[in-house]
Amino acid sequence: MRFEIINENFILDGNKVFLNSGEIHYFRIKKDLWDTHLAAAKEAGLNTVSTYVPWAWHEPEEGVFDFTGSTLPERDLTTWVEKCKQHGLMCILKPGPFILAEYRGAGLPDWFLEKYVPEVKMHNSKGDAVASDGVSLFHPVYLEKVEKWYDQIMPFIADREISNGGAVILMQICNEIGVFSWLAHQADYNEAVEQKFQQYIKAKNPSIDYWNKMWKTQFADFDFIQLPPDGRIPYQNIEDRGRDYEWHLFWRRYYGDYLRMLSDMARKRGVSVPFYHNLPGWIYGNGYEFPVNITMYEDLFQDRSDIIFGVDHIPEFMSYRNLHDDRIINDITFAMQGRKPLFAAEFQCGSREYHVVTNPTEMELFYKASVANGLTGWNYYMFSQGRNPERKGYSGSTFYWFNPLTPEGVKTNAFPLVKRINKLIHASEKVIVNAKRKAEIAVLFYPPYYATELERPTDAKSQVVFNYSAIRRPAYFDGLLKALQVLNIEYDMLDLNATNVFEMSAYKQVWAFATDEMNADEQQKIVDYTNHGGHTVIFPNLPVREMNGSPCTILREAAQVTSYVTHNFDSPLLDIVGFRDIKCANPQMVFNEADLQNAEIVAKTIDGKICGFRKKLNQGILTHIGTWLGFDTEAHRDVYSQLVQTSGANMHQATTDNPYLIVREKFTNDASGVLFIGNYYNESHFGKISYKHPQTGEEINIPYEKTATEFPALYGVLTPLAFELNPDIKILHTTSDLLQIERTSNGYQFQLYGNRDLMGEMVLEGASVSQVKKIYFDEEEMAIKVVNNRLLLNYNHVHQKESVLKIEWNEN
Repeated sequence: MRFEIINENFILDGNKVFLNSGEIHYFRIKKDLWDTHLAAAKEAGLNTVSTYVPWAWHEPEEGVFDFTGSTLPERDLTTWVEKCKQHGLMCILKPGPFILAEYRGAGLPDWFLEKYVPEVKMHNSKGDAVASDGVSLFHPVYLEKVEKWYDQIMPFIADREISNGGAVILMQICNEIGVFSWLAHQADYNEAVEQKFQQYIKAKNPSIDYWNKMWKTQFADFDFIQLPPDGRIPYQNIEDRGRDYEWHLFWRRYYGDYLRMLSDMARKRGVSVPFYHNLPGWIYGNGYEFPVNITMYEDLFQDRSDIIFGVDHIPEFMSYRNLHDDRIINDITFAMQGRKPLFAAEFQCGSREYHVVTNPTEMELFYKASVANGLTGWNYYMFSQGRNPERKGYSGSTFYWFNPLTPEGVKTNAFPLVKRINKLIHASEKVIVNAKRKAEIAVLFYPPYYATELERPTDAKSQVVFNYSAIRRPAYFDGLLKALQVLNIEYDMLDLNATNVFEMSAYKQVWAFATDEMNADEQQKIVDYTNHGGHTVIFPNLPVREMNGSPCTILREAAQVTSYVTHNFDSPLLDIVGFRDIKCANPQMVFNEADLQNAEIVAKTIDGKICGFRKKLNQGILTHIGTWLGFDTEAHRDVYSQLVQTSGANMHQATTDNPYLIVREKFTNDASGVLFIGNYYNESHFGKISYKHPQTGEEINIPYEKTATEFPALYGVLTPLAFELNPDIKILHTTSDLLQIERTSNGYQFQLYGNRDLMGEMVLEGASVSQVKKIYFDEEEMAIKVVNNRLLLNYNHVHQKESVLKIEWNEN
């Protein structure tokens, strides 16, 4: 067998598959229960199990390695991998060296920490060891010990790869290495880091005079370059802020070099399966910090490594407040790493904190939305609860709560949901792994605006009007991006650093969140896209300098805007695109009317000054709003809708007459598709859904015949569209979870599930509709109803019970 990654899909023996994995830590479960857990994983419909392989667990004493259980039965990794295969499961191994995983020392051996700490630890600018599990990643002692660990574990993994008759299909390279700097807001100031930074700067430009001019410094030579300060020292000027930008770029190269080095070490020791690295980012139910984490690995994206990036999806709860976060995370990941699979390496299935109780109802909505939002693989984290080995658990004796299985292998109320979702995935797998979004609108993501894990305070000395780190959440993440999703407007996301004008030109409208700073190349891309016929909406500023502090006004010059002032108001309001008294933020950019003689004025401040305009640039149109709106009033819906409509772009694939419902439709190349309907409110909503037939473009309604139906609270529908059963019959849609399809001697049998408050509906189309003889729902015969040459079936879902729908055809 062969497992590989081709573009955005996981491929098993030449076929696209949904990577359906669950996390089970063999070292946190008694060995005599391993079979119980693996059998339950198979029963739940998983095709893969994942586990960390703690360095500390398998090298309890320096130079003493145990993979067979000679020192403790639960160290028998050999048997664990063999049992995975015996149960028909593939295996993901995560050998670190860092694993984190709430394991004391983050998985580094006790003997290593006792002998080499504080020498190998991260150090602050004062020379003190940083109080975290982080080490200096290029410290020679650390790397020496890592190589010896890899000498043992990598040949072990290579011998057990699926291509060699084993079970291993994927390997994680280290884990969340940027998390220590992100959480502590602290860089490593070890001597090796200083040398690497000096070499990095010299390689970018070998003239020390260049850097002294850029930074307003007086370094005699590169060997005398000092690292930017840590702590909370405010930026002293624009040049100091520019040096800090280079400091953040350096860390992206640093992490890239480290992970490439580990990858090379693993490859040289025989490992050939695909690699991935994991990215955190959710904080207490919100994902707005995820972009900071993903930008830390920018040096590895596109074709710069063979590592894909898995994301943590740990929302804790689902509601209107965070309905948009998981899609934004997926969109940014896909845009930055290029055409590679979207894989949730830690996909919430339980909680690491006892006070955060996960609810199966909310998780079901999240799981279905995740498929609609592009995931083609996930790893339930955790599938099995664990018991920590003595003195090894960061949180004491228990690892994770509210999982499908207890450490003893007892099924909980989370197990039926996971089993049902996996059946839904399997039944519609060929559509799910091929369905793609269709959009004529794109939103640009600019990574430098999230290169802020080490950011220092910005005050008046920095001469910054719009500080991107201060406004990116309300203006962009929870503003524009949430608004587009709530309005059910289809859009794609493009990485402004990585995209080109040709790719941008595929979209009728492009939105750009821009502040005072943006590099020249990226400003020019936006200008070129607009000049070639695109419609650009840019807010809240037209940049005046590059990220390094150098003056750069390419966008301003293209718009022919030379002068402006800033206004601040108590309770600021805006008149914009025909709407009055729209809440906005301070400051507002006020433009000189003389610069806008040939422009349409689209926004004015509360005192009548020009704050936004629309202007023709060659073949295209530039719309600029000199402030930001956010998305916290009902009127903002109308403003965003109007700004999109002016482009003439197709705004929707699927729509609803209820503004509180979320709908998304995706399409395959063979005229099928996937539709998601989500109610993120804790109350039922009634409405009608309209979607486009994937083959004909015909507008189809749900419910098919009635004017509206009830969509239960915190519930999602995920249905295949125009799903071919055979050349003569297709499932057009269903409001039920389609769990299994079985071909019988004279028809089909479907296993279905649904919320009792949701009307069950299945519509079939095709030449065979006229040949239907009988229909049974849970053994009771139903009337045959044909509407518009389609078979319409309506039924009541049974509370917390799967049902069987049978359709019999006349025998020819």
